[in-house]
Order: sequence, then C-alpha cells, then structure tokens
Amino acid sequence: MGGIMIDKLTETNFHEWRHRIKMILALRDLYDMLDEDGKPTDADAREFAVWKRRDTKASAIIGLTVGSEQLEHGSGCKTMAEMWSTLQGVFQRKSLMNKMKARREFYTVEMTVGEGMLGYINRVRNLGENLKAMGSEVTEMEVAMSVLNGVTSKYENLLVALDAKGEEELSLDFVKSRLLQEEQRQADKSPSTKRIGDMALVRANYRGQGRRGDLSRIDCYYCHKFGHISHDCPELKAKKQRQEKVAAIAADDGSDSDDAICLVGNVADTDDISKSWLVDSAASAHMCWMRGCFDDYQTTTRRSVTMGDKGSVATAGVGIVVLNVIVHGKTRKIKL
Repeated sequence: MGGIMIDKLTETNFHEWRHRIKMILALRDLYDMLDEDGKPTDADAREFAVWKRRDTKASAIIGLTVGSEQLEHGSGCKTMAEMWSTLQGVFQRKSLMNKMKARREFYTVEMTVGEGMLGYINRVRNLGENLKAMGSEVTEMEVAMSVLNGVTSKYENLLVALDAKGEEELSLDFVKSRLLQEEQRQADKSPSTKRIGDMALVRANYRGQGRRGDLSRIDCYYCHKFGHISHDCPELKAKKQRQEKVAAIAADDGSDSDDAICLVGNVADTDDISKSWLVDSAASAHMCWMRGCFDDYQTTTRRSVTMGDKGSVATAGVGIVVLNVIVHGKTRKIKL
C-alpha cells in the first residue's frame, strides 16, 4: 500500500481499523467502492472491467489489513462492498448480548503492566466508539471516567487531586493531558530510568565518537557519586586493588617475611575480648587500648580517629605493636 502501514483488524480494534481503512481508500480514490449499490448493472464490458479492477484493488486492501483469525469472515464475499458489510455485521451486531459485552468491556477496562498512557487512552476510546456504533450513547465524560477508573495505583495521587474538581471540568482532553503529564513526571523522577538513559547516552558517546561525553550528571552505580561511571570509580578500583593484595598474601604461605598481614580475626563467645585482636589488612591504622602492647610509643595531641558511625575519638598516642600470629600452622610476626 505504498509504504502505509496500519494495525491489522482484531477482535478489539474494529473502530480504529475501519477509520484508517476509509482514509486509505480515499487516498487511493477507491472510497466509492464501499457503496453496495455501486456495482454497474447495464454497463458495457469496458466500464465493467474498470469497475472490477478497482473493486479487486479495494478488496486487496481490506484482505491485507485483516488479521489471520478474521479472514474467514470475508472469505466468501464476491465484492469489496459485500466484504465491508459482512465485517461490520460481525463486529457491530446490535444484539443485546453484544451490547452487554461491549458495555462491560468499556466500563471495566484496566491499564495493563507496561502499557503506555496514550495507548491505554486510545484503547478506551475505541471501546467507546464501538458502543456508539451499536446505537448506545457514550459521552466524553463517560470515556474520561472509564479511563480514570482503569489506571494503575501509581496514579492514585492524581485521582485524589482530580476528585476535588467539578464534573464540568473533567473533559476527556483535560484528563488525557493530566495523565500524560503525570506519566512524564514519574518517568523523569525515576532514578533507574534516568540512570539508564544517561548511561545509554554515555555508552553511545564511547562507541560513536570515541569520547566520554558529559559525565557531570552521571551517577556511579557503585559509590553513587556524580562525575564518573562504575568502570572508572576510584573507590571500586581501590577495593579491587586491596582484594588483589589480600589474595596475593593469602597465597604466599611459604614466606617468612615479617610483613605478612592477616585478614580479619574472629573472637569466639568464650574468648576474653581484652586479649583478642581484629586485624584488617586494608585499614589505614589499628587501635589498641593497652599501653603495654606497644614496642614503640609516642604521645599525641589534637589527633582523633573517625569511627564507623561518623563519630570521633581522641587518641592518646601512636606507635608500633608487634603480634605473634599463626598463619597456615606457622607462627609469624606482624607489625601494626
């Protein structure tokens, strides 16, 4: 159809499909083929051949835009107008059961997980138009109420705000505008969405332009600081270096070096905590409360140690403590 693509006819989109097909037929100068009385009866062979060719083109447009499950409805039709009439009869039968089904679908429609707001609103409008085609009266207010009734719980705050407005203000266009604004606001507020979008931009710059791009608004996955990505995070790199150092020390069980360092010592519940040590190879300094453990000691003033809870404790002095520890069955000396 010359590059024009529309959604194929299904059980739920007849109104939208019908509207688009009419526009395509008008564009192809075939709109008059919808007229059931348009078939020539007393025309000569040449005029009938022209009409037949146009009818075949119009029928092809209909057939190519009908879903596989709906093709059988028009399989026995001889003209495009007959096919059109048959499809309208199938999808817009004005029986009581069809009206009840269409009305129930219209008033109980719900937004599905992952569905965009605009697509959801259009789906509700199509259900309303289907009801109208069956002879039921559907106002814009009813469409707006049905839309609001089916949104997910994350729009609850907006529903409360809209509840304070009068019914005369709740037009479909107004409700649609507010819902789309709220959808955009939530998307902008979502940190995961923002981070993914920013990361996609940075990665595109890496591949497409060979440069880092603007990293000032990039939130690092690891340290959550701005200005770099996790691959370049200095804290993560330092952690990996410490881990590599620890792994190297742990593997060196044949060394007698006095610089051997333990990882962490655990204290059992039955141990005397005053005689126990917790040693961390990554720590910049260790703390000891017993003066007698120091081999070398100097008093200090105006110095403090920052604790894990962000509090600080004043220090009395600094020095070197030498401990005898057992590593892989061997006694080794370490300096703290």
